[in-house]
Amino acid sequence: MRKMIKMFSCLASLALAAAVSPVLAQTAAATPAAAATPAAPTVTVNGLVDAYYTYDFTRQNSLVHMNPIPGYYYNATDASYTLGLAEAKLTATQGPASAHLVLAYGQGADMAALGGGTGVAVEQAYVSYNSGMWTFNAGKFVTWLGYEVVESSSNWNYSHSLLFSTLPVWHTGFSVNYAASSTFGLTGYVVDGINSTAANPTIGDNFGLQAAITPNSMWTITLNGMAGPANQPGTIPAGIDGSLAWTGEGIVVYKPDSMWSFALDAEYGSTSGPSGSTPSSVNYWGVALYGRDQIASDFAIALRLEDLNDSDSTVLGYGAFVPAAPVASAGKEATLTLEHNFSANLLGRLEGRMDMASYNGADAKVYNTGDPTNPSSSQFTLTAAAMMTF
Repeated sequence: MRKMIKMFSCLASLALAAAVSPVLAQTAAATPAAAATPAAPTVTVNGLVDAYYTYDFTRQNSLVHMNPIPGYYYNATDASYTLGLAEAKLTATQGPASAHLVLAYGQGADMAALGGGTGVAVEQAYVSYNSGMWTFNAGKFVTWLGYEVVESSSNWNYSHSLLFSTLPVWHTGFSVNYAASSTFGLTGYVVDGINSTAANPTIGDNFGLQAAITPNSMWTITLNGMAGPANQPGTIPAGIDGSLAWTGEGIVVYKPDSMWSFALDAEYGSTSGPSGSTPSSVNYWGVALYGRDQIASDFAIALRLEDLNDSDSTVLGYGAFVPAAPVASAGKEATLTLEHNFSANLLGRLEGRMDMASYNGADAKVYNTGDPTNPSSSQFTLTAAAMMTF
């Protein structure tokens, strides 16, 4: 009898387990799983340290240092060992989204802040989202205009061109890029003015457009444009209360082989005046021609030839140095740069540069010689620089 009772007990237990198991399974399926912890973003850190020494041979009085050197934008300190730029670049990527932060310190950061004081500057801080052929950016980013960039290590020459000084450094706003194919891309911009800060506020939106065309591996064509209120701080040409300022630019890069590279940057800008004003607008145009030869794996030489023309000396800033200003002025420069890679990340450059100034076809004596009674219409400088990227 006891054996029979045990057998029935076992059978009852099995039957109960069979009946309860589906219910438990359904209950487990109906209970939501704990939310999965998102993967941490991937963070990369890059940077740059850039130091230079520039000597202006135009100075006849060795006790006089002309700072900033006329015509120079970043390496503008004469006869002094100078930290040009130190950068830290942080990028956090999580799927299609990313955040970008670039902190800058040194002379380049101070000058890019347009009088914002010395110290660490936030050069860029923006978020980005990529969805197939579309990329969206929002925040503070460097300008899309110009062939040269802030970091000299990414340019063919160490000093920056005259054209570079006519353009904004950064904008705060929004951009949308559409990469239709590997050969064509279009980017639109809506930004809060030019180099705008709390101390240098904007008065209205600027609108920009960039078309990038790469028909093959040898050619790259970039068309840039920007338009916005004419009387906002930072407008080039400046000083006119008008309705519109705009800039148009075309950049062509040709690389026939692994040794030779050529580039042409052509720019035209105009600022309109109030209705009935004379002149009705002020304009400038400039052309920069670049050539680079990779002589060996660790040696290269680059040449830049440039001509910048200004209808009233506003862009070039010659007004205080030429008679009967404002008058049409022109600045020309030729720069030869010898480059050597000491290692994969350490780059050295030796550069000679000649600047020349004129107005209405006559020499414009705008360069300091140390003798205030005898300025010069030309200037020669020599620069040695070292740049380490990581």
